[in-house]
Amino acid sequence: MAANRLLINLPLILAVFLQAALWYSSRHIKPDLAILPEVPGKYEVKALALGDDEFYFRALGNRLQMSGDTFGRSTPFKDYDYVKLAEWFRVLDSLDGKSNYIPSLAAYYFSLTQRHSDTIYVINYLQETAAKDPERKWWWLVQASIIAKYKLGDKNLALKIAKKLENIPGDIPLWARQLPAFYLADMGEKEQAIIIIRDLLKNYKNLPPDELNFMYYFVKDRLKMIIPEELQNAHREER
Repeated sequence: MAANRLLINLPLILAVFLQAALWYSSRHIKPDLAILPEVPGKYEVKALALGDDEFYFRALGNRLQMSGDTFGRSTPFKDYDYVKLAEWFRVLDSLDGKSNYIPSLAAYYFSLTQRHSDTIYVINYLQETAAKDPERKWWWLVQASIIAKYKLGDKNLALKIAKKLENIPGDIPLWARQLPAFYLADMGEKEQAIIIIRDLLKNYKNLPPDELNFMYYFVKDRLKMIIPEELQNAHREER
């Protein structure tokens, strides 16, 4: 009778023993609570995609977007490693360089970091991705320029990026080509701002009336600020 009872309970005893053994062997293993997973190499990513780059691109993109918010956490952007984050952007671009998903994440999501100095990594990435196809991805130059000016607080860098928009071929909006003029005017370089608008007026024909009116207003408004100052200087010299 006792032997039969032991045989009946043997699976349960064995399960308890195996559970105890599993706990003992894994008791020191901790879950990986890193904010960002390690960045895989480009060849590793291609191999893991198993021929379906687009599916793996979306899966990794979603994983990157949700990073830092696992295991019940809510991680502020200032705690992210933006060097590693920029590497993730580039690896994902190697899977799908045409998609705007990753540039959108960089510009509209990760650029909101509380540590504004980290936005330089987002700015550099956006410039790189735009340079691969400027006629289609000029928008990311605009975003990089805006982040440089208003987040990083570097007006000179914002102007340098915006000037790349002046010579991009293709049919990009005129306001994008005027962006350097707006920055120069804000920096007090009104004469240079007027020169940019003047050159655009020379090079573009058949502009819509609203564009023309704005550009003429821009020049006229800046001239009002410049000419009185010049007249005052001339008057002082005469005296």
